[in-house]
Amino acid sequence: MRLRLALVSLNCFLLGLVLGGATPARADYPVPLPAPPASAEPEEPVEDPPPGSPDQIDSEAEEQEEELIDLRELKPAKPRVRPAAKAKPAKPDAKKQKDAGKKKIKGDAACEFRMPVYEHEVIEGDIVSSIAARYGVRVSAIKKLNPKLDINVLRIGKKIRVCPEIAPRLREEFTYTVKQNDSLSKIGEKYGLLAKEIVRLQSGALHRRLEKNMSDLRPGDELTLVVDRGVLPEFAPKDEDRGTLKIGVALEPGKSYYIKRPHLAYGTAQSVKAIKAALSRYKQSKAGKGGPQVHVGDISARGGGPLKGHKSHQKGIDVDIGLVLKGEDANETRFRTGRVDNLDVARTWALIKAFVDTDDVRAVFLDYGLQKLLYEHAKKQKVGESTLDVLFQYPRGRGRNYGIIRHWKGHKDHFHVRFRK
Repeated sequence: MRLRLALVSLNCFLLGLVLGGATPARADYPVPLPAPPASAEPEEPVEDPPPGSPDQIDSEAEEQEEELIDLRELKPAKPRVRPAAKAKPAKPDAKKQKDAGKKKIKGDAACEFRMPVYEHEVIEGDIVSSIAARYGVRVSAIKKLNPKLDINVLRIGKKIRVCPEIAPRLREEFTYTVKQNDSLSKIGEKYGLLAKEIVRLQSGALHRRLEKNMSDLRPGDELTLVVDRGVLPEFAPKDEDRGTLKIGVALEPGKSYYIKRPHLAYGTAQSVKAIKAALSRYKQSKAGKGGPQVHVGDISARGGGPLKGHKSHQKGIDVDIGLVLKGEDANETRFRTGRVDNLDVARTWALIKAFVDTDDVRAVFLDYGLQKLLYEHAKKQKVGESTLDVLFQYPRGRGRNYGIIRHWKGHKDHFHVRFRK
């Protein structure tokens, strides 16, 4: 019997060599990953729509066009010598101890449970408007979360609470050696900083010299720069675009605006109310009077959920608004690409401002090149620097996620407004 079993085993082994090759199987070979289950939902393909397409793809959920920063010209900065802060004895936090064993929630009540509260640590060069814009919030929101904060006096190391609409990033301090033909604006554009921000980051004689004359930059000067790196893991962007609309409220027709597709103009009660209020403010403004109808694009379907041609617009908190154009394109109901020759800059700025003037708006997505036209117009209209700083991503470069009005691919013929809820 044993001899018979041995012969059978030998035959099986020889057969295996013939069919499978002479290499015996090893446990440390790479194991192929299992195929995804048949029920897995395929990812919706995203394509750039042709200009003027009635089904413009909303690109807010697409990956942002981010310019990678080349750090080869930077070197780690030497630690700055600062007076040591007086240490205060830590007080036991009874509430934290009580909640230690509880399950963590996704968001904080102070942030409407949309995200946790984040504590920003003040560094050299920080001012309140730049901190607000860094996280895509308003100065008023910072005041509300930090009632005892003196916004005119920020101490280095001070912790400021924010509800970040833009995910917090790690910051690293580097030294940049100035080369021939460099300028503060040129360096700032490369690393996502304004010239005035670079000046604020310097200290000693270099700070005094550049504060007196920003053009007095000399080859060999060593500039201190603070560069954003990766997003903090706990604030990594999540897919918040998917969802449904439980109680959809229709945006009713109005004389001052045209709804492109009424069956896709359903939103939350709060967002629809905010849209109507913004459109009313615009029409009552000096720029809005006598202008063409505002063209309102999609919000959501009646019950929300996936909407063809969009990645978001599922929960009734997003709306597309056409640019205000002039000439032959003024009354065209299809979204038309905005250009220098057809964009009514004054009216488009007044329309966007009517939206961002309300706290209900979380963000406005608009092409970076169009931001430039609006920014320069607003500056001529004597809009304050701190307000421009909070509102616009421009002129920091399209790769710097910053401000309320931010760049996203595919927004050259309309702007996208996202509301809180």
